[in-house]
Amino acid sequence: MKHVWILRHAKAASDGPDGDDHSRPLTGRGKRQSKQVAQFLAARVASGAPTPDVVLSSSAARALATAEAAHDALGESVPFDIGRALYTADADAIVDRLRLVPDEIDAVMVVGHNPTFHELVLLLVSPDDTEGQARLADGFPTAALAIVALDIPTWSEVVPGSGHLEEMFVPTR
Repeated sequence: MKHVWILRHAKAASDGPDGDDHSRPLTGRGKRQSKQVAQFLAARVASGAPTPDVVLSSSAARALATAEAAHDALGESVPFDIGRALYTADADAIVDRLRLVPDEIDAVMVVGHNPTFHELVLLLVSPDDTEGQARLADGFPTAALAIVALDIPTWSEVVPGSGHLEEMFVPTR
């Protein structure tokens, strides 16, 4: 069994300081959301519950700030990979990236953007997971974190519909 933790970046400003989308920073609300995600992760770490073994993040400022808060909660021993490819990736490209993860890694967190991340969760969660599909029907708000359990022994076997929504965390403010 493998797990993918899909984290949409927190609330961001409508414009970046450079006038481009890539540099859009988190708003005050986004910073609060990131803190809540970090607290959720820190509680899991403290309880000994499973957490991601590696964090993969889009290089966009808003995703990177969200990923850094999550990574800080997980600890420095967790590898942190920042890539521009996740900024522009579609759901199929992220699945292709997941297929390259070494099999000794059991859980990966990916941090990025909508609509891609909502599409990714819907792609991975089996249509038979009616509860998970219903939970996702309302969308994938900023800073939402979906934990998808994949019924596969190796990452190369990731295919659409191979998982179920194990848990979903959405910040309250």
